[in-house]
Amino acid sequence: MVITVFKSSFKKALPKEIIYRDYKHYDKHSFAEKLKEILDNQPKNYKSYESNFLQVLNLQAPLKKKMVRANHAPYMTKVLRKAIMKRSELKTKHTKVKDQETLKAYKKQRNFCSKLYKKEKKAFYNNLNLRHINDNKQFWKTVKPFLTEKGSNSSRISLIDKAKGIVSDDKEIANTFSDSFDKTNKSNNNSVETSNLTDPIEKATLKFENHPSVKRIQEKVNTIDNFSFKSVTILELQEEVTSLNRTKNGTFGNIPAKIVKDTSDICCPFLTDIWNKEIIEDSIFDSNLKLADVTPIYKKKDRTMVDNYRPVSVLPTVSKIFERLMYKQISSFIDKYLSKYLCGYRKGYSAQTALISLVEKWKKQLDTKGYCGAILMDLSKAFDTINHDLTLAKLKAYGFDNKSLRVLQSYLSDRWQRIKINTTFSSWKELTQGVPQGSVLGPLLFNIYLNDIFFFLDDIDISNYADDTTLFACNENLEEVLTRLENNSEMAIFWFETNFMKLNTDKCKLLISGFKHEQVWAQIGNDKIWEQKEVELLGITLDSALKFDEYIENICNKANTKLSILRRMSKFLNFDKKRILFKSFIESQFKYCPLVWMCHSRISNNKINKLHERALRIVYNDYHTSFEELLLIDGSMKIHISNLQLLATEMYKIFKGMSTNNIHELFISNDNRYNLRSQISFRIPEINSVWNGENSLRYLGPIIWNSIPEEIRRKESLQNFKTEIKKWKPVQCPCRLCKSYVSGLGFL
Repeated sequence: MVITVFKSSFKKALPKEIIYRDYKHYDKHSFAEKLKEILDNQPKNYKSYESNFLQVLNLQAPLKKKMVRANHAPYMTKVLRKAIMKRSELKTKHTKVKDQETLKAYKKQRNFCSKLYKKEKKAFYNNLNLRHINDNKQFWKTVKPFLTEKGSNSSRISLIDKAKGIVSDDKEIANTFSDSFDKTNKSNNNSVETSNLTDPIEKATLKFENHPSVKRIQEKVNTIDNFSFKSVTILELQEEVTSLNRTKNGTFGNIPAKIVKDTSDICCPFLTDIWNKEIIEDSIFDSNLKLADVTPIYKKKDRTMVDNYRPVSVLPTVSKIFERLMYKQISSFIDKYLSKYLCGYRKGYSAQTALISLVEKWKKQLDTKGYCGAILMDLSKAFDTINHDLTLAKLKAYGFDNKSLRVLQSYLSDRWQRIKINTTFSSWKELTQGVPQGSVLGPLLFNIYLNDIFFFLDDIDISNYADDTTLFACNENLEEVLTRLENNSEMAIFWFETNFMKLNTDKCKLLISGFKHEQVWAQIGNDKIWEQKEVELLGITLDSALKFDEYIENICNKANTKLSILRRMSKFLNFDKKRILFKSFIESQFKYCPLVWMCHSRISNNKINKLHERALRIVYNDYHTSFEELLLIDGSMKIHISNLQLLATEMYKIFKGMSTNNIHELFISNDNRYNLRSQISFRIPEINSVWNGENSLRYLGPIIWNSIPEEIRRKESLQNFKTEIKKWKPVQCPCRLCKSYVSGLGFL
């Protein structure tokens, strides 16, 4: 028998230094008067605006430092702290004397501390008023770490470096991330001599005039009107300032959003002049607006590996205002050229629309006993590999004039960033390629950069969301599916290489659906990829049978874990807090892409209902009332009924022409020549099977829509329809989950 003893000790966490603005002596009216006085006598440019704004602000709300306990809890009161100190004193005394009297005194004080701790913790949560933003922020900051690892992590980051070993110093960590996020790879296929040119737009245009993407855009896009940035009025800029989130500041020590909003009557005329003169006329996006503080955000897997973090940039507040103006003007022009299958960062589009488009086309093919296949492509740091000159060349091909291109060239160039770890920063590094993650304009530029891949792959379907690109094909012949996947994958690899994006072919995945006798594979680049039984795409586990049992099992396990935490915390929380946590962390597990997986098995449905019932019993502390009665008390529906209501809402959007094109094409609208009261809006398709026919949105959607009362269907606004549909419950729903099973007869 081998016995191993492992002894470990943890160093006490050191106090943390916090830098904050002290608003103790800040006076809104006095600040506004001084700001107006100093701005009226200054030139209309951003450098002057920022310098003078901060000069006045630092006088009334200076930056200060303070030290706080590393393990400070918000419910720690003075009485509880003194009780804990007394407990420690008695424990030390007993350790020295070791008699029954000191032991009895220590245990008495220990029990007193335990009761007092529970009392103070319960009082803290019960006294929080979630209607007040400060209390609300404090509540989530305290509770969220218990229930999820997403978002900012208050604990210190530690990394493992091959050369240095364990890195725990903030400065070293910041420099390590800075080296990892450094984007100085300047491979741009500069085969054209441009050194004699001084204009950056001419350089970019000449360098990439024969680039395959640029030539294909020119072939496919017939630009009638050219794009140019327009001047804005004070009211238009005021609208963007009003939409700022007061709680989200910009870069460290820069102009806070809440102060800009408080002084909008003074700032907006000045900022309007900067936009119209400095940006539009002079084509200069000031360098101070392009300084970013980058925070490493944990993604998944091992927290000690630097590759498992993504860089999210925090930009100055005024930069957000100007980027929103640019975003609105560009998107109104470019939207008509973007593919309907480009689902990331677009209004109305989502991961759900991308997945529905794929799953429904698969089910339609499988319903006729055909075959479907998909190649899931893995891109490495797609946002960070975007070439600035090629971006400008593509924008010119789409119809952007030279003046607007100079503005965007100024926006993309001379960008600098530093890594922020707590109050420690790395050195500044220049961003020579890529678009900043966390900016307003970056995702739109990424979509424009990626859009022309659809012009090359017109022989195959594509499901795209951000940097997740999936090629899929459907056919009655398996060999044809594999051939199309391989040929188009070769074209996709060519596109990624010529556009300076790195595809990890060894991480690509193959999924095949349809009846076959043996496992198949596909040749992707130089790698042979064997099919997998299930893959994860955009957070949803897809299996070859499209049953979603594995995915539902996983989200039920996650919800059960959070439910156990809620049960332990319930003695400290009142009813309102428990219900909020239930809605936020448990019920929300079933709110991600529900229309994709809503047609699942009865076994999975029973798991969901049992978990839902347990959660309601914990929230209401009721273990006797039936599940149906608890739902009535809570004013909610079963998860499946809620999903049917969401499907009805989607059908309303299709009926009103408000849905996205890739969803609208899945349903067949009836050509109703006469405005009859009982007219049928959607045609119910013919089906051949239960699982891929009846259990599909293209079949279930029209039936659900026709079962909705006419007075609800005729609601003029989407908001009114949503309000009414939440009260509606389907009668004799045709889906398998709503049918009753009778032994010997089947589902009725």
